[in-house]
Amino acid sequence: MKKVALVAMTVLLVRSVKAQLQPPSVYQVLGYSATGSNVPGPAGAVPNIFTENVVSTALEGDPNFGKVVTTAANYGVSRSLLQLDSALNASIATALSIIPLSSPASGVILRRDPDTGAELPESSTLGTIFTERAETIGRRRLYIGFSHQDFHFTSFNGTSLNGLSLLYTGGDPSKISPSQGATGITTVPASFNVGMGIHLSQDITFLTYGVTGRFDVSVGLPVVHSGVAARTYNGLIYAGTGFGNPTCWCVNTFTPGAPTLELPQIGDAGLSKTGFGDVLVRLKGTVVRKRNVVMAVGGDLRLPTGNETSFLGTGTTSFKPFTAVSLYTRPVRNLVVFSPHFDVGWQFAGKSILGGALQPTTLTETISGNQVTYLGAPFTATKDFIPDVFSWAAGTEVAVGHHNTFIVDVLGNQIGRIHGMPNALNQSITGLSLPTGPNGDPKNQATPTIGTATGLVSVGRVSFGQYSGSFGYKVRVAGNLVASLNILVRFDNNGLTARTVPFYGLSYTF
Repeated sequence: MKKVALVAMTVLLVRSVKAQLQPPSVYQVLGYSATGSNVPGPAGAVPNIFTENVVSTALEGDPNFGKVVTTAANYGVSRSLLQLDSALNASIATALSIIPLSSPASGVILRRDPDTGAELPESSTLGTIFTERAETIGRRRLYIGFSHQDFHFTSFNGTSLNGLSLLYTGGDPSKISPSQGATGITTVPASFNVGMGIHLSQDITFLTYGVTGRFDVSVGLPVVHSGVAARTYNGLIYAGTGFGNPTCWCVNTFTPGAPTLELPQIGDAGLSKTGFGDVLVRLKGTVVRKRNVVMAVGGDLRLPTGNETSFLGTGTTSFKPFTAVSLYTRPVRNLVVFSPHFDVGWQFAGKSILGGALQPTTLTETISGNQVTYLGAPFTATKDFIPDVFSWAAGTEVAVGHHNTFIVDVLGNQIGRIHGMPNALNQSITGLSLPTGPNGDPKNQATPTIGTATGLVSVGRVSFGQYSGSFGYKVRVAGNLVASLNILVRFDNNGLTARTVPFYGLSYTF
């Protein structure tokens, strides 16, 4: 939370002169950070690329050229840059839906000895933390668990969230020709810098009841905190000195009718919310129960009780069938027991605005007596599928005596096998004229400095894997009270990444 606050303070220090619109919800923070004043009038335009696309003219030799390219009415919006919003929103929604939850059957599991009537431990370990334990807690037993997880996302596809860049690749047609009758010059690339802070934390209370000796029902009640801060700045159009053939500032500009190739400050926004998240209902039944192996099948049903516009929930129902297997070795020296475990599941979700795309509003503004159309706030959103997630986990518990258990796991998620994840990847364009500003003389053919533009470009829906290591410790504090500590370490850079995630919890079995 402190890091989000620091980002928000930085944002406030660099606010533009015009009043910045405030986002109505957390999932629109990035979109509203890109609403600035590159169009005269109220702040509220996203970084529009305007193209001279109304009146045909020659680049040189036309006496009306200067008037044509400085007439605001001759410009129209080429493209806006909201693809990154959709990719990040879907990533955050997916992160919410696949946050690994503590196993609601972990801890002390007792069974009544039919001969003596004494209650004896069912297993020699205190169970898993993030993987599903195959054992059920026992008939008429009640388990209560509380856990806390804190996700500070630091990168997107391997690029720091504080150093993101968006790339407009150009190539949109205009009506300006290098000579009469020639093909119109197309727009050149542009880039924008974005700095972000994204934080999610979750406190969840789990209640599990043993309906029978082989069947459990669990309910997870989460409280989620989400915070997003963003700043969009340093808009650059790669048009070099502004003139020359085939580069011309008048083909594309940030402000209609004026040679604006740079936007040092565009906008900023930040918002955080805390509230009730998506309720989880878990059904699990043991199908094999032997001395050294236990196997269970079940399903997780997530209900859309959290507000998706605040990143408190996903905004849609999801279901995940799963299978879990627990194995046990014979005790070795000093009562050390190894318990390998495996589970596999596949989560499917419905449609949500977090899986869709932000849509700007078409607006008009009077510039020099001309009506100019542009794109800006407020934003609406389409609905699309939250990506499906095929998940697996493998690891082992190592029990040292009856009061201490160490847990090591490898967790994998293959995201978007069926309903892909909206994504954006870095792309570079070389040989570009660096934006040094317009020269002001259309006859000047000064050679501009050549450079490279790099930034994120939307690549549509894709599938990729995410892999983490889980390293935990559980201790039986007193009676059936168990404390849990864990650190989740991300191994890859795919999608939205929180490198390390701390976890702690307490549970008790009645």
